[in-house]
Amino acid sequence: MNQLSSIGINPKGFSPLLATRFYIQIVRAQLEYGLAINKITSLLAKKLEDAQNICLRRIFGGSSRSSVKVMLHLTKLPTMQERTYILQAQFLLRSLTLPDDTLLTCLLPHIRRSDSHSCWYKLSKSPLWAQCLPQPEQLDKRTLKKIQLQFRQDNLNQARSSRNSILLSQCRPTISLDPILWLPMTRTERNICVRWRLGWLPGGKLEPCPRHPTQILTKQHAVRCLDMHHRLQMPETVQGPLSFLLNRLPNRIPCSSHSASPWFIRWPAICTILYELDYLFHRKDQPSPPFQPGQRFLDWLPSSLH
Repeated sequence: MNQLSSIGINPKGFSPLLATRFYIQIVRAQLEYGLAINKITSLLAKKLEDAQNICLRRIFGGSSRSSVKVMLHLTKLPTMQERTYILQAQFLLRSLTLPDDTLLTCLLPHIRRSDSHSCWYKLSKSPLWAQCLPQPEQLDKRTLKKIQLQFRQDNLNQARSSRNSILLSQCRPTISLDPILWLPMTRTERNICVRWRLGWLPGGKLEPCPRHPTQILTKQHAVRCLDMHHRLQMPETVQGPLSFLLNRLPNRIPCSSHSASPWFIRWPAICTILYELDYLFHRKDQPSPPFQPGQRFLDWLPSSLH
């Protein structure tokens, strides 16, 4: 993002998804150099994580203390530690499938032994490669990819169950690109959806609710204050109705009216609620309803379902 700014481009003109793709292709490729064939130290691992975190905070506009857990999950990015294990597993698999006349193949019987103290043996002790045992010779790229995905899913499940991962636990429970990053919507609609996911309420700090001065305007209070359950047609038993519905945004164009029709009511309501929340935090007068809220997403749905 600094490089884009240096040549006169406004980084905020890029969506988070496009900026993330720039990061993957240009920046992360440099961070990954040599990771596949080297056992990295804990100090280097921390520096790599810090470098990636700085990039993500710059992409999403976060401060130096903003958590990146949700950012990683929204963009389907692995941590640098996970990425290191993945690259090393790919290297180990490649070394096992080389032609018989290659030098590395001839050395494998020796470097795979524990007393060899070889780099290959150290790489094989990673937690990801441990899930590929006991018969790594029967692995192929497709199987390894499934193991990698399950490895990341297990890490996500563990992170979601942590006490310090309230926002992450309200996001989708699977490793996937969050639709709020790519579904058709205006820049304002996408921005307020992302900020809700990240827990960034407008204003940057907690303040008393203008409607209820004795209560702090938090996400939990906003649910009650803006009557989200009723307006989104959700039962009171659902905690966080707005996040609940964002988790159910379609990953592809719906094929049936049964799955698409509820969004013609709920999506404009979601956009309107977040629009009102922004005004509420800035203590402005009650806004008039936005013109055709969420219309781009509704137009994206099959025309036969309108």
